[in-house]
Amino acid sequence: MKKLGTITFHSSYNYGSHLQAYALQEFIKKISNEPIDYKIINLRTQIQKDMYKNIFEKSGYKNIIKRMLLFNYRKYFFEKTNNYEKFLSEKLQVTKEYNTYEELMNENFDYDYYISGSDQLWNLNARDFDWSNYLEFVKKGKKISYSASFGPIAQRWSNEEKERVKNDLEQFDCLSVRENGSYDNVFELTNRKAEIHVDPTMLLEKEDWLKIIGVNPILKKDYIFFYDLKGRKEDLKLVKEISKKLGMPVVITKYMNMKIHFSNFEKHYYCGPIEFLNLLYNSKLVLSSSFHGNVFSVIFNKPFFALNGKNDFRINTMLEKFRLIDRSITLEEMDSKIKKVYDVDFSNAQKIFDIEREKSRKYLIDALNLK
Repeated sequence: MKKLGTITFHSSYNYGSHLQAYALQEFIKKISNEPIDYKIINLRTQIQKDMYKNIFEKSGYKNIIKRMLLFNYRKYFFEKTNNYEKFLSEKLQVTKEYNTYEELMNENFDYDYYISGSDQLWNLNARDFDWSNYLEFVKKGKKISYSASFGPIAQRWSNEEKERVKNDLEQFDCLSVRENGSYDNVFELTNRKAEIHVDPTMLLEKEDWLKIIGVNPILKKDYIFFYDLKGRKEDLKLVKEISKKLGMPVVITKYMNMKIHFSNFEKHYYCGPIEFLNLLYNSKLVLSSSFHGNVFSVIFNKPFFALNGKNDFRINTMLEKFRLIDRSITLEEMDSKIKKVYDVDFSNAQKIFDIEREKSRKYLIDALNLK
């Protein structure tokens, strides 16, 4: 039996991070004709834990004010934490917990293969970046990456950091990245051509995701599902106008800012990854400025609009790839586009998904020497 250890962003309280970790795990198990001992190396640094504490666990003057204003929702924030932890313990195959780079360096892992990916693991600018993400702790075994990313912007690294990244990448047996910018970084540093593969969430099919969502919708009514990460004023205005035009309530699962909190949107702050997927899948329409919000809309063939999607490199690239660029929407385009709100052709997207899955399947079978 092959032993495979993966390092990834699996424990940040972010829907996309949890779900991409699950997707890569399940896809590898799915494509192998032999049993695999698959484990996610459970690195949970203190920096990351502090980042994802809920508002009622954080100190600081601003958070005290937020706690007062959000007092009636306090139980939902703790329930969200529990739902994330439940997903991690029940859906992800993880090792015991490690908290530092040094703990990993001192561990005698005996995996045959190690995967770094996906997500922005190689982004030195990320607050929860750790050098373990480059598999520096591996003493024996093959190193590969899958859809690893340096992030959406150019790296600002010192000469010492650049040399360290170069040395780390040269130790990889197979290299796969998520986007052109990461490809360019790898080539510049190592003169090697990495393969470009899609985010793991795109590797599983609709039926695979439905297995974990459950058959019963959380809300038994028509609603707009709004998933946003930044809470920009222009996006909020656009969502309100679309809601008014369609005469449907808006449901949110993430606290963004006080302006959105005090809107008349329905707040479901308790949602972990499974609840997030359930609400998205059973909605009438998805409005999102998030990459994964739009990806899952396409996977589920769900009518959606990417809010100002052309202004986001990742979303714009994804929409163009799947020939769905007309699903990007701005306030100025709303009146014309809302007339075709449910008129979405996903046939091209499905063909492209199939092509990308086959490319990823072949890469992983070859890299991991799977039967």
